[in-house]
Amino acid sequence: MTDNTISSQFDYDDIATTWRGLLECIAEIIVILDIDHTIRFVNQSFITLLDYEPIALLNRHFCELVHPDESTAVEQHLSQLTVGQYQSQPLRVRLQHHDGSWRIFELRSCNRQQHPGINGIVLSGYDITPLLAADYALRSHHVCYRQLLELAPMMIIISSLPDGIIRYCNPAGARIFGVNTPEELLNRPITEFLAADEHAIMWQRRQALRNGQPLPPMLYHIYARDHVVRAVEVQGVLIEGAGEPQVLSFGYDVTDRIEAERRLHLQVHVLSQINEAVIVTDRSGAIVYLNDMAAYLYGVNPAEVLDQPLSRLFVAEPLPAQTVEWNPLSHTPGWRGELLHRLPDGRTIIVDVSIDPLHHDELANGGTLIVVRDITSRKQVEERLRLLESVVIHTNDAVLILDAEPLYSPGPFIRYANAACSRLTGYATHELIGRSLRILHGPATDVMSLQTLWQAMEQRKPIRLELLYYTRIGEPIWVDLSLSPVTDDYGQTTHFIALHRDISAQKLAAFLEHDRSEILALLLQHSPVTTVLTRLVELIERQRPHWLVWVGIDGHATASSERLLDEAERLEARIRQLLAHHHRTTTPISINVHTHWTELSQYGVTGCWLWPLAGDDGALAIFHTQTDWMPERDQSLLRVITDLLNLIADHTRLNAQLHYQVRYDPLTGLPNRHLLQERIELALRDARERRHTVALLFIDLDGFKQVNDSLGHPIGDRFLKHVSQAFAACVRPQDTLGRMGGDEFLLLMPDLPDARLADIAAQRLLDALQTPYIHEGQELRLTASIGISLFPRDGVDSVTLLKNADSAMHRAKEFKRSGFLHYRPEHSRRAHTRLALEVQLRRAIERQQLIVYYQPQYDLVTEQVASVEALVRWHHPQRGLIPPGEFVPIAEESDLIIEIGSWVLREACRQAMAWHKAGYPLLRISINVSARQLLRPEFVSEVAAILHSSGLPANWLELEITEGVMLDDPIYAARQIDQLRQLGIRIALDDFGTGYSSLAYLRQLRLDALKIDQAFVRAIDEQSNMVTNSRALLRAIINLAHSLGLAVIAEGVETPEQRSALISMGCDILQGYLFAHPLPADEVWPTILRLQNGRAPAD
Repeated sequence: MTDNTISSQFDYDDIATTWRGLLECIAEIIVILDIDHTIRFVNQSFITLLDYEPIALLNRHFCELVHPDESTAVEQHLSQLTVGQYQSQPLRVRLQHHDGSWRIFELRSCNRQQHPGINGIVLSGYDITPLLAADYALRSHHVCYRQLLELAPMMIIISSLPDGIIRYCNPAGARIFGVNTPEELLNRPITEFLAADEHAIMWQRRQALRNGQPLPPMLYHIYARDHVVRAVEVQGVLIEGAGEPQVLSFGYDVTDRIEAERRLHLQVHVLSQINEAVIVTDRSGAIVYLNDMAAYLYGVNPAEVLDQPLSRLFVAEPLPAQTVEWNPLSHTPGWRGELLHRLPDGRTIIVDVSIDPLHHDELANGGTLIVVRDITSRKQVEERLRLLESVVIHTNDAVLILDAEPLYSPGPFIRYANAACSRLTGYATHELIGRSLRILHGPATDVMSLQTLWQAMEQRKPIRLELLYYTRIGEPIWVDLSLSPVTDDYGQTTHFIALHRDISAQKLAAFLEHDRSEILALLLQHSPVTTVLTRLVELIERQRPHWLVWVGIDGHATASSERLLDEAERLEARIRQLLAHHHRTTTPISINVHTHWTELSQYGVTGCWLWPLAGDDGALAIFHTQTDWMPERDQSLLRVITDLLNLIADHTRLNAQLHYQVRYDPLTGLPNRHLLQERIELALRDARERRHTVALLFIDLDGFKQVNDSLGHPIGDRFLKHVSQAFAACVRPQDTLGRMGGDEFLLLMPDLPDARLADIAAQRLLDALQTPYIHEGQELRLTASIGISLFPRDGVDSVTLLKNADSAMHRAKEFKRSGFLHYRPEHSRRAHTRLALEVQLRRAIERQQLIVYYQPQYDLVTEQVASVEALVRWHHPQRGLIPPGEFVPIAEESDLIIEIGSWVLREACRQAMAWHKAGYPLLRISINVSARQLLRPEFVSEVAAILHSSGLPANWLELEITEGVMLDDPIYAARQIDQLRQLGIRIALDDFGTGYSSLAYLRQLRLDALKIDQAFVRAIDEQSNMVTNSRALLRAIINLAHSLGLAVIAEGVETPEQRSALISMGCDILQGYLFAHPLPADEVWPTILRLQNGRAPAD
């Protein structure tokens, strides 16, 4: 027997020496288990494969070696085998190697309980891990090659040589065959997709391949399933192997190339058919080509003039206005011009000639391309247009001549504009000709009127209508348009004549009366002042588009430019300075003289007129391009405008007074019950859409009736004003504080990211009452009772939430006064349980049922336990240990968290020194601190006192705060943290990534460490895209913390995989069940010593 053989309660005398030697020598592993599945014997192969010391396997349960994911199934398998449900079964299982890795075994399990000398279960088999790895590698190579074929841009097909059946096709081939997937082609003959006359060719080529003949590529026509015929150039290769011979065909879709060649031939054909004469000469001037139109124009047979000099055809003279004789051969290529052209039949036409160099393979030394276009008809039309222009050039109406085609996109084009049209529109004549009529249209041009105009032009009918045009500088003008079609000798409409008459003055007068009536109607309808002012600015813009307008009344302002609105405050201040000493219309102000207006010059304005309005809070400013006094027509318009503005101002002030009286409490100035109800409804509607929390805090002053009764109502009223001001200083900008009546107030807190903010706000309201009201040298101080209801927890409508907040307030008044309570419905079992648990928790504090557990934190740098976190537990007499998640939230909703937190702090510091006095080295204690603790003014002095009484040095204490402490009063929280650090205490940010401040406060707070929430750690073991993002975010958080000089602690580490991942990311300290569970005080140091004397959990 060798030293590596393991045996327990096994009679070696019962085993023959030959049999045992065989077991030790064979490569197959042998394991014998007792009926309770403990290992009784393993052979040398098993020990060698798993690298365990023999003693490590003695009497060990077999399932301890099995992977956790399979241990239950293996245990069930062995149990069924033990009871004889089957005698022999195969089993594949992962067993743990001594180095922590996993090996895969293929085992055969047999029940040999009746066998004398064995009396147990025999497991035999082999390590198949290398076999599986090799199989995986083989499959990886196969996938790689397969992907190369799948991604190839060319078509690749494998088909049987004898019958042409497709055995494989890549995606590129599938696209050529017009199918969605290659699988649709498998087991189908190639001939199914070929033209019938190409079948024989394919079989001939395949026979040639069988005979070993090399073949050039062949062009086939594939009739694809997407109803497209594709030309494919295919090359085939014979594949011979163990099976039937096959053909590997690869090719490219050359359909586009063939189509391009076809188009080239078509272009040559078209060139011969175009209506322009095209002549090509060589370098010597001999004709080498002329198209059909050239042959027609010159009346010659192309064959007769080839290789003849150009002068045989080309006889040109200069136009009458030209004074230089022209010879085409004397001009270098690149010439353009118009000429008189004398044809062989004696006719003379006007032609447009272009001469360009030509380079072609068949013209060794280059040649010349001559294009001749007959423009005689066009010239005649131009002459007629000049005659028409002479007729209409002196008329006072603006005249435009338009092309009949194209009518749309972007026609109709302007072919003529007279001088009157230039005066009307501001465009020079040459700026209009060739442009679309649409150049005169603008954003306010009526779409329906334009559609009527286009329809009449489309139907070639005359029409008359009014249209809004825009001048070259963007000024709108109204015109009376009369449009008539012009036809040619064949009755075809070629042009339109458009006559325009300026009717802007009449239209503006009508608009002014209409807009004035609309503004008066808006005032009678009690429309918002901004709506009325906006309508007034629209009136001014319509009357004088080139003005920039700013108008302000009682804090409401609007303008005709976004820039003016952006500068509303500066504009208003400057306007008031200039009106302060006049209180009358000012003379025109030159922007160039008053430098503080200079930035407005970008709008093209040069001056400003100012008017005061009724009262002291109104002004009208008009910025313009005039520097002298306005003309009478502008003064008349401004009198109408200022009258309207004064009327608007009076109406606005009256509405504001009525609005305030209806919605605000006259004593305190706070929103009254009516306005509170409106804002609650708005907050609830927003909360339903965005899934936010809303809190209502119902506040009632304790003992206010006695103040009224003893000091009188005037003193009571002044005290209520004092209270409302104190309360108002405590709320957030988005909150609404209102007075319900009497001594009752209500605080509406919308958009709460954390429901605990309602508790903080309630405490601040209670603290605000600590400031006394001084009456005749006497301090008057009252307390308050506050009831809190939350949406959607305590109700989904305003009536229910108000009722529940009021109910909670009355319970608070009955329960303790000067405090606050959340609404708890008595008929709710959960609410009743929580209330009972709160009462029991109060008793537990009194009866000292709370205990502190400690969980070690492992430092990856020193490989030692760096610190322990103190965690409170409740030892309930009936229920045993109650986890903190069940009772800490209840404590945080009341004032119990302050008392519990102080007790944990004292107990943990005392225990740390008790360990030290027992001979152990000092160990840093990490303790959680709630927001309510930290924000208490006396908290810093309380911590200092505990450190002094316990004797614990401050640098051995670490306080963990959550991001939530920064939500209510970040400045005060930061000040408290600074004072704690001045004592020498370390500060860690707990549960990072789950709060609302996140990265924003890291640079503002003086921290020592950052503690990553365990949700990030749990995500490491999961498999999803979201987890990949979580890992990236986790790595970014660690890098950010290190860049800020912070240590990083990861909590909730439970698996070796999590530990390895966090080490690779650079995490500093780990905490979790992988190292130790939370422990009572007497088990802490024995556990730490085991961790430090042994080794950290394996990767």
